[in-house]
Amino acid sequence: MKKLHPHKVDWAQIDRFLASSEKKLVSARKILVFDEEACLEQAYAAMLKAALGLMFSHGLRPRSQPGHHIALIDFARARIGNRHAGLITVFDRLRRKRNLALYDDSGFISHHDAEQALESAHVFLAAVRESVKHIRSGK
Repeated sequence: MKKLHPHKVDWAQIDRFLASSEKKLVSARKILVFDEEACLEQAYAAMLKAALGLMFSHGLRPRSQPGHHIALIDFARARIGNRHAGLITVFDRLRRKRNLALYDDSGFISHHDAEQALESAHVFLAAVRESVKHIRSGK
């Protein structure tokens, strides 16, 4: 079964997704002071929103089915992976940590983990913004 399907490129929608990603990062930074797990979840959500914006800019969207987060990570890896391979690895690691914390309650999130998630999400969003800018300008 295909994991992606066509989606009309709507630059206003893409801008909203990237702005939402930015808001999640601002929120994550504030949350870090008192809740590391929530900070990591917000940082991960920011990366998901940015990856969706990137995918939308290519005229695609993930199917709503189990594994759609992996499809987003794989898509980002294929589009910005070489230069930012470490970020994609962190993105996938955050997915796993979040899942452990959410579904298994065995995923302890340290302050250091949350800080690193926040920093990685910030760099990832910048990389996605740069990629989307090139797509939008036709370069």
